[in-house]
Amino acid sequence: MSDLILEQFTRLLDGLDGDSPWPQLAESGFLDLLRSEDDGGAALDLEGLFPLTLEAGRRPTLPCVIQTMIARLAAPEAVDVVDVESVLADGGVDPAVARALAAAATAGLMAGALEAIEALTLDYAATRKQFGREIGKFQAIQHQIAVMAEEVMAARMAVQLAFVGAPLAMSPLRAGVAKLRVGEAALTVAAIAHAVHGAIGVSQEHSLRHFTGRLHEGRLAHGGEAAWARRLGGWALDSDLDAVSLARSL
Repeated sequence: MSDLILEQFTRLLDGLDGDSPWPQLAESGFLDLLRSEDDGGAALDLEGLFPLTLEAGRRPTLPCVIQTMIARLAAPEAVDVVDVESVLADGGVDPAVARALAAAATAGLMAGALEAIEALTLDYAATRKQFGREIGKFQAIQHQIAVMAEEVMAARMAVQLAFVGAPLAMSPLRAGVAKLRVGEAALTVAAIAHAVHGAIGVSQEHSLRHFTGRLHEGRLAHGGEAAWARRLGGWALDSDLDAVSLARSL
């Protein structure tokens, strides 16, 4: 079922009217997927939302569809929601849960963007030639791309661990780990991608700058790395558990 939903979601995004996407999105029913069946939704859990969030994040430009899906848990008629944390809190959701859910959603979109950046960089390194051969054959470039791949996978895993259970039962600690780890990965991956692409990566017509710009915006949204690190550090210091037990208790 999850594969079918993802396939239909991908087709929907591919066919959106860029100037007026919201009528199509509303008609599709996807905006209400997280709501209960009694409210006309599908009661989709976070595990089901995870691949949709990645797919949305892989696109250089897209309306705030994931944020709006989450916002409709508290505001059923919401459309084009940018600040989902405020909408949830205003709708009666516990502020800590609202921030955690917004942070996790942002981290998921960032993880999708990281995957898109990795694909762009691999393709560019395989086709761009210098000194008579593809730059991806140079050891220095291969090392950078290997570091990028590690960061992208680590970020994805951290986000996937946060996307567990019902949306309004989101764990602030797991969300914090996801947001912190994705933010750290964003710094490294963006730097490597622009180093490999050179000047073309910052040009108006290239999609790389759109992805990396979104990464840096996402790092600041709903708590940056420092804020979540302080919270997680305080939680760890207040506990008597060892490091392994702390990780298992998340």
